[in-house]
Amino acid sequence: MSSYPNPLKVGVFLVESGTQFLDVVPIDMLGMLHPGYVRVVAGSVGQPSLAGKGLDIEHYFINETGESLNQMTGGFKIEITHSITTCPPLDILLIGGPPPDYRPSPATQQFLQKQYQHVQAFLTVCTGCIPALFSGILDGKTATAPRGMIPMLKKEAPHVKWVEKRWARDGKVWTSGAIANGQEMMVAFMREEFPELREATEMVLKFSDVAVRGAEYES
Repeated sequence: MSSYPNPLKVGVFLVESGTQFLDVVPIDMLGMLHPGYVRVVAGSVGQPSLAGKGLDIEHYFINETGESLNQMTGGFKIEITHSITTCPPLDILLIGGPPPDYRPSPATQQFLQKQYQHVQAFLTVCTGCIPALFSGILDGKTATAPRGMIPMLKKEAPHVKWVEKRWARDGKVWTSGAIANGQEMMVAFMREEFPELREATEMVLKFSDVAVRGAEYES
């Protein structure tokens, strides 16, 4: 059985300088396990026995200042619900990728460190590893990042065991490689972390036709 609470507090940390919009799509994938979504899909594909399954999810969209709209790539904007000072303790935190030259402020580092102590899962997508790295969360851990950055990261952050994989897990820390790998990481996360919802998970993943590749690159 999953040890996660229900309802589940799920946070997404965004940077004002522009987070990659596709990097936060995995949160919508996790949202497919909401009871309302599961019920609709179950009714559509003839699996009524799964209609009562799912996770109640509370979403928190966070940036440093709490300003109402956060600029994303592609011209998108996301409405912010909390600042780093008003966000409550979370159960899951995902960090989408900022520009590669982003460096978290001391206040943001403190926020991430505090949330890391409380969450049951800490996920980064693409360059979302950078805030985690500079906050000390990846110290001594196995992690991945965009493949083109790994040689540089191995030199500049040798205290992290960098691996070339689509995603990597070290305890409650999940990291993904490039943008699309975040979705593949989330598939693995949903399957591993919510075994009691395995049938519902497989149903919504099949319904959405999510492409799934293993953690290892073929070449």
